[in-house]
Amino acid sequence: MIPLKRSFIYLIIFIFTNVSMASNDAGIDKKVTKLFEINWESMRYNKSVEQYNPEVTSNQQPSRADENLTLNCQVEIKDPNLVLGISRKGFLTEMTDSKKRNIEINQQEPESRIPPIPAMKNMPRNMPRFRPMDMWYEGLRYTRQFTQPPTVPRWKALLFKYLRIPQKPFKPQLVNQLEPSRLQFDLDLGLLETSGGEIRSLKGYYYALVAESILHVEVPFEPNDQWVRLTDDVAIQVKEAECKISGSGIRYNFDIEEDQSARRGFDRLSVGDYLPEKMVMGRQLIKADGEPTDPSMGHGFLPVHVGGSGGGSGSGGPIKKIRFVIAVNPKHCKIPFEFKKIPLPNPESKEEKE
Repeated sequence: MIPLKRSFIYLIIFIFTNVSMASNDAGIDKKVTKLFEINWESMRYNKSVEQYNPEVTSNQQPSRADENLTLNCQVEIKDPNLVLGISRKGFLTEMTDSKKRNIEINQQEPESRIPPIPAMKNMPRNMPRFRPMDMWYEGLRYTRQFTQPPTVPRWKALLFKYLRIPQKPFKPQLVNQLEPSRLQFDLDLGLLETSGGEIRSLKGYYYALVAESILHVEVPFEPNDQWVRLTDDVAIQVKEAECKISGSGIRYNFDIEEDQSARRGFDRLSVGDYLPEKMVMGRQLIKADGEPTDPSMGHGFLPVHVGGSGGGSGSGGPIKKIRFVIAVNPKHCKIPFEFKKIPLPNPESKEEKE
């Protein structure tokens, strides 16, 4: 049994954490909100009915109907340099119907989680330690696309043709294109009958993980028996690193060992989690011309693990450095939004059934 004095200390830390989280969310940084633009993408009504065959199923299960109403949104990130990720779930705060009447919303706001410091290893079991998946942060996602030829005004094209000025042939190149992040909101099915076919106004917010600044730690792309400390929590050692020039391109492989014995926290970073002063957010392989082979850094779920082996091929000169990207003073930021006049689907519509 945990001594009374120790339990009291845990309780004080827990209360302080909740107060700190609440105070951080009380003010909204307008500079940060300008980095995002959210739009609703679709309002979707789904209904599926499942009938079981009693001669096949072992259990005599009755027919089951699933019915839901969801609002799907996409978030454009105008400047991804300091944005580390966006929460998978948002929260609705105000809603009005077609006649501007308030609609009750039943949603619970996230609770802050206890800082995972080593002294808290023996914390009481009833204290919250885990988050559901929809509270996780997702990193920025990129897709590889070919560049498109620049648009030339018609008058300029005619002028070049008249003057017989030859144009350089366009050579498409593969580039990383930032994809919009997505949010989904589950709505009450009663809206289909009581709202008059429209949501006149909808307010809410979501969370973004934003850094104060970005720090780069670079090490040579070569095997080394020395450990390099990236943050207080993470150190790396380059076990293998090889780059060969083949034709007009390069082929490379590497193996990086990561020491996370001092890492605090959980495998997935969630809204309300304790944030250290510095966090490793990704790695890039830097070529001789100073350009990375993949600017996206392979973002996915946070925090990022930079250890492991890998390889690939590309164009340009040989790889000279491995760059580790460090987020300085990351913070949870509440991003508010408001939508106007969202039409609701009509389940009885013949067009929508087709």
